[in-house]
Amino acid sequence: MTMPEDVNEEIKRGRPLDLSRNQVILEATLTMLAEVGYDGLTIEAVATKAKVGKATIYRRWSSKEALVIDASASISPFKTLCQKLDFTKTLRDQLIDLLCFVFRGDHEHHQKALTAIGSAIPHNKELEKGLHNDFYQRHRRTIESIVNPFFKEGYELKQTDLDLLADIGPALITYRIFLIGKPFDRAYIERIVDTLMMPILTPLMKQE
Repeated sequence: MTMPEDVNEEIKRGRPLDLSRNQVILEATLTMLAEVGYDGLTIEAVATKAKVGKATIYRRWSSKEALVIDASASISPFKTLCQKLDFTKTLRDQLIDLLCFVFRGDHEHHQKALTAIGSAIPHNKELEKGLHNDFYQRHRRTIESIVNPFFKEGYELKQTDLDLLADIGPALITYRIFLIGKPFDRAYIERIVDTLMMPILTPLMKQE
């Protein structure tokens, strides 16, 4: 995306970034996605919603795709998961909490935004690639860090099984919200974990 000349001039001035505005802009982006969809989203509209200038957005994100990728990542903040997860819980409960935290199953506004992003993915390779690289690697590492402490000494998860575990939750949840447009709740995530994830992990786990 080519930035307007007035925006380029603002960026060249080199003002320090006010990081407190980032979350305001990202939340405005999610709001606009939920209201008008991906195709209807514009930098101008986000700027108006966030009460900032276009230059403020362009100094942080070079394109609409980059902004949407970061907005999507803000829904599933892996950096703060360690503060949210209760590592004294069972493996089952931690996996359920993880998927609930990542996909915010109780947040209708964010689900609508994710649905809008999902509908755009088949038609936008740059968006698809950015979302995949950003989300998948972080989700996979988080799954691995959660399950490893529960294994018997000397046991470890095969990479193919780790890949499958990392795929199961996101695949079913994104299919549900992106392709068939149904909401999901904690009970749905519990069924995913109990029916599909725990059977893979149970044979490797320490005996209580």
